[in-house]
Amino acid sequence: MAFLAACPQLDALLDIAAVGVCVHYIFKKTETHEPLLFLPLIFGVPAILTKFYHPRAAGLLSTIVIVSGTFWASLLASIGIYRLSPWHPLAKYPGPILCKLSKFRLAYLCAQGKQHMDYQTLHEKYGDVVRVGPNEISICNVDAVNPLMGSLGLPKGQFWEGRIDEAEAIKPLVAIRDKTEHARRRRPWTRAFSTSALKGYEDLVIKRSTQLVDAIASKSNPVDLTRWVSYFTYDIMSDLAFGGGSEMLAQGDSSGLWHLLENGQKNAIVMAQVPWLGKLLLRYPLFAGGIKAFRAYGRNRALLRKKMGSSHKDIFHHLIDEDGVFSQPPSVAEIASDGSLAIIAGSDTTSSAIANLLYFLMTHPTPCKRLQAEVDELGDDLYDCTKQAHLPYLTAAINESLRLLPPILSGSQRQGEKGSGGKLLGSYYLPEGNSAFIPTYALQRDPRYFSPFADRFIPERWLSEDKRMELEPKIFGNGNFVLNTTAFIPFSTGPANCVGKNLAWMEMRMVIVLIMRRLDIRLEDGYNPQRWSSDIKDQFVTMKGVLPTMLTLRKAA
Repeated sequence: MAFLAACPQLDALLDIAAVGVCVHYIFKKTETHEPLLFLPLIFGVPAILTKFYHPRAAGLLSTIVIVSGTFWASLLASIGIYRLSPWHPLAKYPGPILCKLSKFRLAYLCAQGKQHMDYQTLHEKYGDVVRVGPNEISICNVDAVNPLMGSLGLPKGQFWEGRIDEAEAIKPLVAIRDKTEHARRRRPWTRAFSTSALKGYEDLVIKRSTQLVDAIASKSNPVDLTRWVSYFTYDIMSDLAFGGGSEMLAQGDSSGLWHLLENGQKNAIVMAQVPWLGKLLLRYPLFAGGIKAFRAYGRNRALLRKKMGSSHKDIFHHLIDEDGVFSQPPSVAEIASDGSLAIIAGSDTTSSAIANLLYFLMTHPTPCKRLQAEVDELGDDLYDCTKQAHLPYLTAAINESLRLLPPILSGSQRQGEKGSGGKLLGSYYLPEGNSAFIPTYALQRDPRYFSPFADRFIPERWLSEDKRMELEPKIFGNGNFVLNTTAFIPFSTGPANCVGKNLAWMEMRMVIVLIMRRLDIRLEDGYNPQRWSSDIKDQFVTMKGVLPTMLTLRKAA
């Protein structure tokens, strides 16, 4: 590069710009985020160029400004031109220009917590496929569900790489991208949520659900059901995962654990959208302290459970393989890594599902009365999980709530592996190395798959045709009924679906049945029902606002 000093200034600037383009090529090929490679390319290269360009400039400061400005401008211009060019693999898919240029726009939207609604708006404007990032598309079409997430679907994308510190050599199950390794690590979880295992959890579910209803029934109105349901799901997952150790229903969040769980989610969702930045920042001890603290807490709880044992067969009984059924039992590191996953996956998502359904019931009096009438018919079988599972209106109400507000609002990212040749997702082609996801919130409100009134809470749509017509002839009598269950994916689908969904169903049924039997519920006077949806924040897990509720003991109870 010594020739720069002797070249005319314009030629030197062109050479600097050419170096910037070359650095873009290096980034594109290596996708490096290692500081030892990333920082020298970004800052070291212009520093070296400054040394050679300095003889042609008036002073050192102007040299730094000219060289660095030219280098970074050419680097960014090269990146931008390529991403907007017809040569980009995703060039044929429409989307906002800012999304095509950078994932930072999507990261900003995610920080606001409304990306689930933003995706719906984008699809209404651009169609079934929207390019939401330089190398990512969102597909709102039922034909893409199984090819993307089914048994022959794609592995998980880079989303989790920005949320999990690379220093953790053993990743939690949810963050494992290799399909073979994911299948191996999932086997103990499958046993932990088998039919026989769930039968052993029934007494704990009944105990904690009764404790929840007793607690809220004894409180002065209004009662924030969001908070109390969160306490319930946290306590029961502590029982089922670690053999106990949490009493939020009795003591409140005195240690700040629930706050710790939610505290880091905003940073986490931003880092997940820009994983290379997350990988860089997570290296620094003071960054994302809430995320790291909660994961450390989960690891410690898992290791303590392994050391102390449990009086009953809990989830970690199977994850630790205390029965000795696996030829290759989980390692201590694998057990520890899944500690926080057991808490978040089993508590936050279930609390969202229960709170959402209670909100819908309070804002729709007729479905609420129909559900109460069905629950009353249980009589002395109120606590029978099998009988609860056969209540059609209860199942319909839960399904409808999960349809309108799934606990994971924006779905899960998948990525085509390099060298795979790409994959056809329905009628849409995803080139290798690029990512795609199904926006669950938007898909489950699509009138092509759920009609009539796709945006309305109508549990009757899940009932038999005769029952639908009996209860709601005005709604379902016009012949345009559509219920496409393939588009109903609140627990995801395929090999990476929610392994604990049957436990979630058990908890949801038990809590709703007991509340409907013992209490009349309504929103506090003056509360604007629109606040519930406006307060919801999609940060992968759902952050919820307060749900101020007036509770009255039912005379029939």
